[in-house]
Amino acid sequence: MQKKGVVCKGLLFLIVVCLLTGCWDREELEDRSYVIGIGIDKSEHKGKIKITMLLANPEVGSMQGGGGSTEKPREIITIDVNDFIAAKGTANAIISRNISYEFLKIIIVSEKYAKEKKFVTTIYDAQKDKEIRMNAYLAISKENASDYFVENKPKMETRPHKYFQYIIDHGIENGMIPDSTLFRYFKTLERGTDLYLAMYTTAKKAKNPKIKMEDEYLPGQLNASGELDDTQFIGSAVFKNGVMINKLTGQETRTVNILDDTTNIKDILIDIPNPFSEKDRQFAARIMKRENNKVKMNLKGSKPQITIIIPLKVEIMTNPSMVSYASKKNRQILKKQVIRHIKEVNEKLIRKSQTKLKGVPYPLSLYARPYFLTNKEFEKFNWGKSFLRADIIVKPEVEIIDYGKQTRKPAQVGG
Repeated sequence: MQKKGVVCKGLLFLIVVCLLTGCWDREELEDRSYVIGIGIDKSEHKGKIKITMLLANPEVGSMQGGGGSTEKPREIITIDVNDFIAAKGTANAIISRNISYEFLKIIIVSEKYAKEKKFVTTIYDAQKDKEIRMNAYLAISKENASDYFVENKPKMETRPHKYFQYIIDHGIENGMIPDSTLFRYFKTLERGTDLYLAMYTTAKKAKNPKIKMEDEYLPGQLNASGELDDTQFIGSAVFKNGVMINKLTGQETRTVNILDDTTNIKDILIDIPNPFSEKDRQFAARIMKRENNKVKMNLKGSKPQITIIIPLKVEIMTNPSMVSYASKKNRQILKKQVIRHIKEVNEKLIRKSQTKLKGVPYPLSLYARPYFLTNKEFEKFNWGKSFLRADIIVKPEVEIIDYGKQTRKPAQVGG
């Protein structure tokens, strides 16, 4: 009897294992159509929004699809709907495969719609769909999102998910665009004390754009030519209480990323005015941030005092004046110039934050909270208004760790 019971238990175990390892609920890759990007525009129909879906073909470029596949790598569909959650079901009346938001990489919102209060309630739907991850990015396009996806035609990347992955990752690394995930958007909205930055983009190049410093552009202003896509990611759209209110250039966005210890920025390349020449020539430097900023506050009195110390390591990359960096005097001049430039750029951004933006474009308020015993005390302090009248001093702590290769100045022709 005991052996019989053991045998029965063994058979029952095998049956359960077989059921668990079955493939009755398996879904083939080719049965699904993955939405890589969602575009949101204002609809001409009352109570509706215009949704654009950038759908990727998972077989194109994969081993399963083979090298000779004639299928398109992407498909774009635009429809008027109530929300982008139920839009999946509506779109399936046109798209043959089952639509999924599982690999959603980016949500593009037209600048026009991002400035409307209705946008906040629209984007909140992202939290209700389990397929949408909070590490998806929010970006603002100058044109309608429906036009943006059609005009966006990468030359190097066939697969759209790879294109957005590469251009966003590299843009965040060099500080030209913010790390604007949905998670950051909702956390900033929840705190209600700071501004949120979304990456700024366009697929249309401006006519006759002016030549500026390498990082002072907004999207569309970079005058590039050749066999390339016109899409540009640079700068940021500024949000207050969930609605777009202003914009920052690539340089201003970089400055915010250096001030913000919650970003992943490690090192960036910038141009700095040359202290050894009266001409417009500049020298290139690599700015490396390896430590968090040190923030000291005195929040008593009518005018709060805030000091921000930014520890940076610097590598000098070029020497347009061909002066000797081995000279102690020249090294001191160079270091002072680096400190002066970083300080000026930061203070210019702070002034803009206090006068035009009317808020901080990164979570500086988190440094202020420990100065108060309770949340009520912090709320009574009214960070939003107190920041506007605060005296803010930025102190870059610069260590130049490499002056580059020292070369002799070439002799003049005919000399």
